[in-house]
Amino acid sequence: MLRALTVEEICKKLRPVMGKKADLLYLQYKLADDIEIKREIERVINALYEEKLNTSLIEEKILLAPPEKTLTGEYELGKTIYADKSYGPFCLRDHDMVRHICVSGMSGSGKTNLAFILLEQLVKNKKPFIVFDWKKSFRPLLKKDKEMMCFTVGNPKASNLFRININEPPAGVEPKEWLGLLCDLITECFFASYGVHKILTETIDKAFRDFGVYKGSQNYPTWYHILDRLQEQESDQKGRGRESEWITSAVRIAYALTFGHFGEVVTCKDKYSMKVEELLNKRVIFELNSLNDAEKKFFCEFILTYIYKLKKASDISRKQEFELAILVDEAHNIFLRDRTRFLKESVTEMIYREVREYGISLICLDQHISKLSEVVAGNSACNIAFQQILPQDVDTISGLMHIRDNRNFFTLLPVGKALVKLSERHFTPFEITVPLSEIKREKMSENELAERMKKEIKDKKRLKLFKERTSIPNLKRQLQRVETISKISGVKPKKGDMLSQSILESYSFSKDQKKFLKHIVKHPGTGVSQAYQALNWSARKGNQIKKELERLGFIKVEEVKDSKGWKKKIYATELGEKALKA
Repeated sequence: MLRALTVEEICKKLRPVMGKKADLLYLQYKLADDIEIKREIERVINALYEEKLNTSLIEEKILLAPPEKTLTGEYELGKTIYADKSYGPFCLRDHDMVRHICVSGMSGSGKTNLAFILLEQLVKNKKPFIVFDWKKSFRPLLKKDKEMMCFTVGNPKASNLFRININEPPAGVEPKEWLGLLCDLITECFFASYGVHKILTETIDKAFRDFGVYKGSQNYPTWYHILDRLQEQESDQKGRGRESEWITSAVRIAYALTFGHFGEVVTCKDKYSMKVEELLNKRVIFELNSLNDAEKKFFCEFILTYIYKLKKASDISRKQEFELAILVDEAHNIFLRDRTRFLKESVTEMIYREVREYGISLICLDQHISKLSEVVAGNSACNIAFQQILPQDVDTISGLMHIRDNRNFFTLLPVGKALVKLSERHFTPFEITVPLSEIKREKMSENELAERMKKEIKDKKRLKLFKERTSIPNLKRQLQRVETISKISGVKPKKGDMLSQSILESYSFSKDQKKFLKHIVKHPGTGVSQAYQALNWSARKGNQIKKELERLGFIKVEEVKDSKGWKKKIYATELGEKALKA
């Protein structure tokens, strides 16, 4: 049954639309000595309530006072509303971002749409981010940003191109420390026992010793090597005792980490495997819909742990300035309410508490806030709640926002509207409306994504190979080898020949790079804009190709002054001309 509002409560709800007049009405009511005057003032207040707030005293409606000051910031997510009227923008600042964001609400209530709006704002402000996309929801964002990357982890039909060796620790982290963390993550994600944890730790430790890792070698074993060693142990045990069961379970885990296309992702050891460090200044989406739940959980927790340990091991001072956002969909799978098996606090909970010190924002999306770890709910400076139906979810979120008496508000929220609780600037919950993201309706096929990502990764690998082959240490080694051969053979190479040859053999042009360089060789000293016009390119595309060739040393840009002012002219270098002929 709906509880009748007191005169004081009604005046408080009138204050956002009437200001001090509502306070004066309440003061007159309290000071009136005559009961009839009091009743008359009460009738006036009730009438104003229905008129100003577009509701009635017997109707249940969300009425939470909006912030008195405009919530300005770099990232606009929607509008604050009260009694169906807009009261200004709802924006988050960089400072709010690094204190984390928790978004909850039932399926279809508007969580993903809000995530799109937030990610679009990050693109607009040129901020890097990583998205763990459990349901292939965020691919349309690639239409918004041409530099954004999307890896379909475990799905070779599109872009299963992110490859790492999970045994190799981040820079500055000791192998033994990483070994322990890795075993903790694996046993938690695959629900293994203490005994399995022991077997995995001992096996990886011995592999590290055999590969010379503890002596400084960078030749880290992969999980194919670990699987071979575990299978040898399994055949030696021949079903004897409890340890045999532990080894069998460890073999199953090793098999899961080496099987299929997911195995290709986490056991890569070739020259062009990627490092997580390469992604920290980019905008990246990891699509995980092709993986099972254990693989999804492990992949997300591994990347989070890697980034956290990398930042912690670095010598960079802790400025807490916003540098990177990480969005986690279906967050209750990563930040569990259940207690861990081996530690008082899980690795991911520790990360959630401490990672803000390194300028990293965590944005958690989930349908059921009651399933989320208390560390997430209690350490998020911004809680955004869409419609909730499940009683335990309603109880949890109403307690977090300190409005248990109005817990029914969460069941009344229509799609696209939410209640927000901030830890700064405004200390009571308020209502917002979130606009519909237009980009969310866009589509990108598997073939379109595959073509885009293969080109992106191919170009980066080509440039990486070129830089490795032409690095000073490598060139010195090549020259020393040539000198040794020339001394033995008695044949002296011409000065500069071997250096140029090593560079020319290292690089193959893209179609556009070759087209641009040919034009410059044919028309030396051509102006920048004239070159773009001749090739029928946009300034953006032309600048990109020009920078690539200039960085490689194949062209040079000179500023020349004439009667009309300064002009930039492009010339091919000697190396560029040789590369074109090679």
